[in-house]
Amino acid sequence: MKQILLTSLFLYFLPMLSVRAEVDPNFYIYLCFGQSNMEGNAKSESIDNYVDSRFKMLATCDFDNPQRNLGQWYTAKVPIVNPAGGLGPSDYFGRTLVAALPKEAKVGVVAVAMGGSPIEMFDKDLYEQKLADNPNEWWAILARQHYDSNPYKRLIDMGKKAQEVGVIKGILLHQGCSNNGDSKWPEMVKKIYQDMLSDLGLEAKDVPLFVGETLREDQGGACWYHNTVVAKMPKVVPTSHVISSQGCPGNGTDPWHFSAMGYRMMGKRYAFEALKVMGVPTIKDEEYNLPNNLKKFFTVTSLTADVDSVLTLRKGRSQRVNVTATFMDGHSEDVTKEVQFSGPEFLSFNGNIVRVTGEGCGEVVISYPDFTGATCETHFTLTTGQAVGIGDVVSSTHNPEHIYNLQGQRVKSPVKGIFIINGRKVVTCNN
Repeated sequence: MKQILLTSLFLYFLPMLSVRAEVDPNFYIYLCFGQSNMEGNAKSESIDNYVDSRFKMLATCDFDNPQRNLGQWYTAKVPIVNPAGGLGPSDYFGRTLVAALPKEAKVGVVAVAMGGSPIEMFDKDLYEQKLADNPNEWWAILARQHYDSNPYKRLIDMGKKAQEVGVIKGILLHQGCSNNGDSKWPEMVKKIYQDMLSDLGLEAKDVPLFVGETLREDQGGACWYHNTVVAKMPKVVPTSHVISSQGCPGNGTDPWHFSAMGYRMMGKRYAFEALKVMGVPTIKDEEYNLPNNLKKFFTVTSLTADVDSVLTLRKGRSQRVNVTATFMDGHSEDVTKEVQFSGPEFLSFNGNIVRVTGEGCGEVVISYPDFTGATCETHFTLTTGQAVGIGDVVSSTHNPEHIYNLQGQRVKSPVKGIFIINGRKVVTCNN
């Protein structure tokens, strides 16, 4: 009798054991939610055609073109979020992660978003009233059409389905224009984030929140002020990370949406931050063969520092140096936070701030290891005092009788150092 009971219990629990055995720890799942920028507002271009089959999307609604069914996994080709969307940040988020992670890893996105949606539509305690008060808004129509009027529940239901085969590693949010500048927004996001963690049985330490900035003012953005609110997220939610939209271009036709290039840049930045959180270098895996579309997007062709080729600073002074990278596909990005500075001993470096701590003349080298594994460099010469005859043979252009070192001794052919030439203190860079 006891043996029969044990056998029955084993057979009862066998299906559950089988489900657990199918969970792949190398299948990294990310939940994505927000409004139109997360939905994707740009048309994909030829550069976007190739998608690695290791990058998957879980359909959170039914699609007609391409044909997709709710709750099924597909290769993550545009559109990812819903039939009304286009190219968005989740596209290059997944493509970048797949290229950087080991070949046994897969990446999946589970995305729910509606154009124009206020953040309250993702609050399980507020969405019903918000929907009842605004039944004819575009986002309300999308919510009814694609998500059975409950976007939050759809995201949680699909999140649970994703947990049957993979591990949720993070949550991506891009929303703000419909709550532009609302001081209560960070707390509202915090509640939604905590509800998601609770309903999916997750811990904040294991599932960070990545929050993207809106289109900036210098790119034509109308909701740029919301970025001052987004900036407060790490203080409200310690496991949140702000994704900068600096330099990400708008589409040029409206004041809310990024261009296709802007979405590619934002997606890469979401991915880079996710990689950093995981402790993975922001560089492609050595075994990954970048397709041509990604190679053009990720390969740096030149670096430019916003200083003159020869910079003169006095001891104790400092200079902030910003660096721009130009990529093979023609787009440019500010990469100041990702470059490395090096130079002679009389200089110190704190991020991109170069400080003069002594006297001398030397070359500052700026290097940027791009995603492909190559390193691009640029440099400039920094001198202290007033530079004269940089790179020239001083003795050939000045009367040697009027050249003295700092000890007052006459010299005929000064090399690298500080000298008194024709009554002036100058720096020479001769070798």
